[in-house]
Amino acid sequence: GIGEPPVTEVVKQPSSPPAITTTSSKEALALASDLKDMDARFFGAFWCSHCYDQKQTLGKEAMAYIPYVECDKEGKDSQNKLCKANKIPGYPTWEINGELFPGEQSIEELQDVVNEIKGKLSTK
Repeated sequence: GIGEPPVTEVVKQPSSPPAITTTSSKEALALASDLKDMDARFFGAFWCSHCYDQKQTLGKEAMAYIPYVECDKEGKDSQNKLCKANKIPGYPTWEINGELFPGEQSIEELQDVVNEIKGKLSTK
């Protein structure tokens, strides 16, 4: 027989996003608590640098409050169908109180969204 390369089963390990290394500020933690109360979800992809920057902005303690939804099929715990069903326009996208907010947000921007929603909810 000719030297054939061994046939290996290519089982791709699902890719995880890089670990968050920053520590959350008081502001980020207060924000995360509010976001959690508003059923916020964070849609992203493991390869998306803006998603990672967003997580680093909030820090690991704050992001622990917020469900992260992996949209890439190759990603760990991928929820690709959920992302499609929610018509996620790009990564990252925040879903806060049922509304989509595409793009990386600063803590101030997210706080504005939270305050606006709180304002709407309190007038009901």
